[in-house]
Amino acid sequence: MKREASASNELNSGAAPATVDEKADSLKFLSDFKPLYQQVWEGEAVKTLVSPETGPVIAQHLRTIHSGVSEEDNMHTLKRCALIAFYSAVSVYSQANEPIESITISATPIAIDDAGSSISIITREDILRRNAPTVQALLREVPGFAVSQQGSEGAISQLRVRGAEANQVLVLINGIEANDPAQGSEFDFSQLTTHDIERIEIVRGPQSALWGSDAMAGVIHIITMPGAEVSGFEIGAEAGSFSTSIATLDARHAGSKHQVKFSANYLDSDGANISRTGSENDGVENITAGLSGRYQATDRFSLAYTARYTDRRAEFDGTDFFTTGLPTDTDYETESQYLYTGVTLQQTLTDLLDHSLDLSRADADNKTYEGIPQKSVTRATRDAIRYQLNVVGTANRLSLLLEHETEDYEQRGPIVFGDPNKDLDTETDSIAMEYRYDQERFNLSVSVRRDHNSDFDDATSWRLTGNTHLAGANLFASVGESIKNPSFTERFGFFNNFIGNPKLKPEESLHWEIGVRKGFAENQVNLALTYFVADLENEINGFVFDPVTFGFTSANVDGESERSGVELELGYAPNSRFDMAMAYTYLDATQEDASGNDVTEVRRPEHVASFTMSYTWPSAGINFVASYTGDQEDDYFPPYPPYQERVELSAYRLVSLSGYYNLNDSVTLTARMENMTDEDYEQVYGYESPGFGGYLGLRISM
Repeated sequence: MKREASASNELNSGAAPATVDEKADSLKFLSDFKPLYQQVWEGEAVKTLVSPETGPVIAQHLRTIHSGVSEEDNMHTLKRCALIAFYSAVSVYSQANEPIESITISATPIAIDDAGSSISIITREDILRRNAPTVQALLREVPGFAVSQQGSEGAISQLRVRGAEANQVLVLINGIEANDPAQGSEFDFSQLTTHDIERIEIVRGPQSALWGSDAMAGVIHIITMPGAEVSGFEIGAEAGSFSTSIATLDARHAGSKHQVKFSANYLDSDGANISRTGSENDGVENITAGLSGRYQATDRFSLAYTARYTDRRAEFDGTDFFTTGLPTDTDYETESQYLYTGVTLQQTLTDLLDHSLDLSRADADNKTYEGIPQKSVTRATRDAIRYQLNVVGTANRLSLLLEHETEDYEQRGPIVFGDPNKDLDTETDSIAMEYRYDQERFNLSVSVRRDHNSDFDDATSWRLTGNTHLAGANLFASVGESIKNPSFTERFGFFNNFIGNPKLKPEESLHWEIGVRKGFAENQVNLALTYFVADLENEINGFVFDPVTFGFTSANVDGESERSGVELELGYAPNSRFDMAMAYTYLDATQEDASGNDVTEVRRPEHVASFTMSYTWPSAGINFVASYTGDQEDDYFPPYPPYQERVELSAYRLVSLSGYYNLNDSVTLTARMENMTDEDYEQVYGYESPGFGGYLGLRISM
């Protein structure tokens, strides 16, 4: 059977090497990272990877090169052909024709059509066609997602999945946990630009059994590892509204054993005024550099590595705590540095056994300047060691995981409401198991995880998924129980008027879903429909007013928070040039108030929808996106009784248009317009979002 790289890669840790007899008796192993051109030189493989229109052409080019024509004369053609083959292979619109594999759904890679969970894939081709500079713009088009950004580009961006809190969804960058313990265990999506992203894998539903505490509602995996095994170099520049300028660089080298990629991105924008009054703009400056690669030492042993560094400065407006309780013009800013590093060692032992060792570190350093001499600082590091052993048979797979994780947290700031200066740490030892049974028409998985935390009682997470192919449809279902540990801030306080609660209990969620995926008209039309229910106990309310200190604290809420809804996806792609897609989410998210009555949870719109349409010509392309976010509720904290009020955020509609034109084989012009209708809207109460923006860009590739 075909062997693929597992979600965590493999290392020989004290195991005896395979003997000569074992090697002779084993099947021939395929390199996990075999260059794409070696896979597609046969011609028929090319026709499988790409559309019927382009497959024969690419196959002929590759056969011509392979048959002895000068490689130097045809190198440029080879690069273009291999890139087309790669991007076509992973395009989300080819899912119905060829299985696309995910490394996030399961402990070992599986085809999306065999998964028992709701999945969305955003490919490099989708990102280039959309020409969106930020990840949050792409995530608005994903069913089940609700984005809340506190103002213009660079402002804090939260993401809620199926009504869950922002710190209940896990974000991975090349397999490294990126949620920031120094910021409430959330991930701020405003730090991410899209230029170096190869792929985004999204799995909704309970994922704690595989990925731990933060994966209660789902996982978002940002992958920047080298994709197409083609050497090349690309630079880009873009400028436009709000005095925005962007510069990018991307360099790749692909050898027979080693693929490496270096990328750099610079973003500078004056931004817009995020408060309702005044004229002071709130800008951002972001510098990101990344290095990642794979080295295939032998047919049985490989190494993958990644390092990503971001230096970011974002301006924001402070809150008027004495008159309005709303943002007001102030010259405040936050400086943040993020470093994500990891090494993965992978080894195949026999035809049935492989194992891996993963070492990673996530480091965050945040400094906030709020008009006083002493800055406020939060720092956190997360170190993780993960070992995985896989037993892979024809129809059965068993994966065993061992994980050790430490988190160190540091907080410094002025003494206002108590002393905020503290140093804290926590450790978690975990053991997990996943069993998969895969047949042509039926797939089953069972996962269980046991966490031993230094600060909480031991906890167990589990998940059961099933998938069957029936009457041309793909029926799937999953159920699982997940936990979310309280963050350092919730337990021990913050550097302003937030007071911690060390007696908090972990949140617990029982989440299930059932859905169907089906293609029509020879898979030109694709439909996905999912119904989900999640019941949350011990929910942590992070804004409980304390009448003694006149500050806010955290507390576990009595009763349950109930979240249920429907996700609908519909796509139409009659050929390789035209496609359109629609996504819609209905969400009912409630929690019990102090009187035992159900109230709607904040920043959970009942209706969210998006529509995208793309058309490409031989040298150009255009993309149209319209999104709708329905009415939603938010909390407002006035400086007078009752100190907390429920308010409504009005629905809003965003329309964008982007396009590109290839001047020649190396030079591409790009253009985009955001918020074309100049919609006046707020995603967080009191924080104004930017109006119309227009941008022009240039990409040069070699």
